[in-house]
Amino acid sequence: MASNRPQIAVYNAYWSTAGGGESYAGGIAEVLRHDADVTLLSHEAFDVAALAERLALNLDGVSVRVIDECASLERASADFDVLFNASYRSHGRNGARRGVCIVYFPDEPGGGAAQWQRQAMALGNRFFGSSAPGVTLGDGFHPPDLVRWQEVRWTDGRGVLTFDPEAAGTCRLHLWIGRFVDKGEERQLEIAIDGHVVRTVTLKRPRTKFGLLEPLRITIEIPDGSDIHTVELFSEASRPGGPDGNGDRRQLGVPLVGVTTGHRISSPLLGRVSLLRSELLDTSWLDSYDTIVSISAFTERWVAKWWNVESIVIEPPVAMRQAGEKKNIILAVGRFFAPGRGHSKKQLEMVEQFGRLVGGGLRDWELHLVGGCSPDDVRYLNQVRLAAEGLPVSIHVDATGSELDELYASASIFWHATGLGEDLETDPVRAEHFGMTTVEAMSAGAVPVVFDAGGQSDIVADGVDGFLFQDSEQWLESSMKLINNPLLRLSMGANAATTALAFRREKFNSRIRSILGWN
Repeated sequence: MASNRPQIAVYNAYWSTAGGGESYAGGIAEVLRHDADVTLLSHEAFDVAALAERLALNLDGVSVRVIDECASLERASADFDVLFNASYRSHGRNGARRGVCIVYFPDEPGGGAAQWQRQAMALGNRFFGSSAPGVTLGDGFHPPDLVRWQEVRWTDGRGVLTFDPEAAGTCRLHLWIGRFVDKGEERQLEIAIDGHVVRTVTLKRPRTKFGLLEPLRITIEIPDGSDIHTVELFSEASRPGGPDGNGDRRQLGVPLVGVTTGHRISSPLLGRVSLLRSELLDTSWLDSYDTIVSISAFTERWVAKWWNVESIVIEPPVAMRQAGEKKNIILAVGRFFAPGRGHSKKQLEMVEQFGRLVGGGLRDWELHLVGGCSPDDVRYLNQVRLAAEGLPVSIHVDATGSELDELYASASIFWHATGLGEDLETDPVRAEHFGMTTVEAMSAGAVPVVFDAGGQSDIVADGVDGFLFQDSEQWLESSMKLINNPLLRLSMGANAATTALAFRREKFNSRIRSILGWN
């Protein structure tokens, strides 16, 4: 029997990692499940009970719907009353009757592109536009990669596009396919129009480096008429994965590097140099959402600067932890990300800093590092383990919620170093966007010693409820002040617990409900 309750979808592409973004998304589901049927949209099946336990959430009655990683979020959310897009850097359009977009941190216009690429994109858009007339990419395409002078859109094994001959002014469609398929193997590609296969080609491994860069042009004659046609690209697909795949866990079919139409003289240029039709940043997808939410004042400032849109600030829901008998423990909580492959939490630097303390005569103190780790970051985790050998350092990978509760309860000091050593003027995304684990530790009376950047600066009052540091020497100096003065740890720990109350879940719950007019 169909439910009369509101149907709510909460989308996140990384539920299984159970990080800060997933805690925020799960917090939305927790507060709304009482008055609505809540479905978590995911790209893979996962254990909701395990996620709830690890994040200290109650997700009873919440269901999961698995959608294809290249599926249109707009279509996947079409049968819901409200969509909360709470996935990091998702540009999926909303298809529900109402849409709320949660922004952890915005994309920089042209971010990841070299200066010459940005200039080429701007020049190309001016003269050629941002897409081939009459052509629309649909399901089955991953977000684009910039590879030299090409914008590469990999299929997941079935890429779908539509072609409108009337809008294009021609019935001829050119598909430019890269030859750099996974592991250099041959790959069969079938092209269908309106469900009928019209071409079969074999992508062969090129014999020269030039051949690797020269895409294969496939010309398709579309039937005459004014109808809009569906064009499908079928191929095998595989996941590169592992060290050889540089952490790429996408399902990859064939790389589409350009689409052109007709007999235009610019067609060979735009097919080979598709960067000329790549946009610095397309924010039109934001128009499909009714409300844009930033997770911190830090994020809000960059959303306004880079996207030129207004957002409201709703800080993450933080579970207040219980203080216990404090021990000589320094705690750090955050995922193990290899440098350059994510939002690095600087665990290796923490071990090195702790080693300096021990080398300087520190005794009877322990460092505990807690965090999840994907298969692609195991190499970095092993580096941290190697650096920790011989030191009183404990590493807790994928700790349970109860384990984390015990560590928060007994920790006296909390370390957070995200952003240290980074150029945050040009790459602010590498700062901590908010600092949920910092607030959790503070709620249990642990004194934070954290890097002075991003959301951390908005949480910690230096010298009152914790310490902010700007370099490694300040980091050690502030830590030693606390280590050598138990009374200071006690008083600042009490202040920290009071500060944390401003971020308790009740405030978050009220703000989320108010978006829907439920308060």
